Amino acid sequence: MAELKDWTILSNNRSLTKVIPDNKTYSYDLFNVTTSDCLVYGHRSGNNINLKWGDPGKSDNIRFQRKSGSTDPIKFEEPLAIHVRKGNFLVYERGRWGINLGWSDTPKFEWKILGGKAGDIVPAGKVVGLYSLVEKDSLMYESRDWGINLKWFKDSGKFNDLSGLLRAGKAVESIVDHIPK
Repeated sequence: MAELKDWTILSNNRSLTKVIPDNKTYSYDLFNVTTSDCLVYGHRSGNNINLKWGDPGKSDNIRFQRKSGSTDPIKFEEPLAIHVRKGNFLVYERGRWGINLGWSDTPKFEWKILGGKAGDIVPAGKVVGLYSLVEKDSLMYESRDWGINLKWFKDSGKFNDLSGLLRAGKAVESIVDHIPK
């Protein structure tokens, strides 16, 4: 399992020292340590996930939910759902432009937080990893030509240059042109 620590779960409420699930209140930000911004909802054209980078000091944009509904602190490596303010539940969705992320109206418990011993409580403010149980990989910041600058760890260094995609398209065209009709 790829464990990449590229996130900190922050709260503007200094009394929140542990990550607590909540079905209604947005108490946290997913702060990316590489770009020093947090994930926020923001419209994007095309078939992209509507996520942008924002200022964590402006508001808390994230809430976490666990399947049992318990409000005990979140533990490392436990399945959980992530909800983005103004968006919805963040899920893996194949076939999107950019990273394969989409929205769900209902919670999907397909994320876990890495960076500590399984079963230990996740403290707010600690650098952690976000892991997709569907993609079986960690979410990270990396520049890309389209969509939000997010990638799966296994895709690091890929999808940075549209010229490669254009060359592949021309190669396919060339092959198709030589197929007898």
